[in-house]
Amino acid sequence: MTIYGTFDRDPRSLTAEPEGSQFRKAPAISQSSISIYGTIDGGIRHLTNATPAGSTTKIGSNGEYYNNRLGFKGVEDLGGGMNAHFHLEGGFNTGTGASDNKEGRAFNRISSVGIAGPFGSIDFGRQPSVACKAVYAYEPFQYRYVHIIPLAGAVAGNNDGNVSRPFGTADGPRFSNAIQYLGKFGGFTASAEYAMGEVASNINSGSAKALGLGYTDGTFTVGGAYTRQNPNVATTGAADYREQDQVTFGGAYKIGDIRIAGGYINTTTEPAATSQAKNIWLGARYDVTSIISLTTGYYRTTLETSNREIARRNFFILGATYALSSRTSLYADIDQAVLHGVVALRPGEPTRQIGTSIGINHMF
Repeated sequence: MTIYGTFDRDPRSLTAEPEGSQFRKAPAISQSSISIYGTIDGGIRHLTNATPAGSTTKIGSNGEYYNNRLGFKGVEDLGGGMNAHFHLEGGFNTGTGASDNKEGRAFNRISSVGIAGPFGSIDFGRQPSVACKAVYAYEPFQYRYVHIIPLAGAVAGNNDGNVSRPFGTADGPRFSNAIQYLGKFGGFTASAEYAMGEVASNINSGSAKALGLGYTDGTFTVGGAYTRQNPNVATTGAADYREQDQVTFGGAYKIGDIRIAGGYINTTTEPAATSQAKNIWLGARYDVTSIISLTTGYYRTTLETSNREIARRNFFILGATYALSSRTSLYADIDQAVLHGVVALRPGEPTRQIGTSIGINHMF
């Protein structure tokens, strides 16, 4: 399936300038276009041992299989291989119609504007982080089931007053107030970003810097990213900005109808409640037919402080999709998580959670 909009910055269809535009008074030397896209996901999920009170079953979600979104992209051809472009993308809850965030952001997922040319693309605003884009290339599910698979919440991002949670909450993979560069040169992709903390009298507080590099020849893919972040880790009282380093790397190999992918994320923060989080994973996708696909993955997350493990999550998932068309699919999954340490429901006893999801996803 295609990730509509999120990583695609090159709309192709061009139209004339709208009525009232100042540029209609001059000879038409450039063309522009605006496209609307999105996806909506409706399903049911049941999870055992979700809380000390027991199991939960729910319908309302931001997308069990693939996150709901409504997006707008625009591009203006500047000539000479150059273009100016913008990208707006917001999320929503299928069950209630509410926004997918508590901050009231209309475009919580992406809000950026930039310029592109033979040199690559430079964008300003809120956008997926360099680490987020690196992990996408070697994640077995490629950011499906992001609310239960830990990686979307573990990658660097979300520096605006919060700290990413290593077990994954899908609130981590973006930076606000960011400047990002992305360049593609043959099979290589290079990226860099700087996210401003905008904290008075301290340019480093709340900021983030990152570099990424990837390569693919269509069959073999390898990549990685390094991020230095200064999130506010204080829970009460005065702000407390700590240095946080994250390294991720991994690869994928596609042969015929099978794709195998695996990777690693290591996040280290200066002395804090949790000083280190490690994620390692391996999985595969098999396209059984042109309309049926199976994907499976194993994900292990550990949290450490002072070189001592305080929590661990072992997670296994098997998912299946059945394409009703090129844009509409039925999906189902079964997954199991075993929680140890401080994240277990009862101290000293592992917590076993069994999850099942079933639903329909439509892209437009």
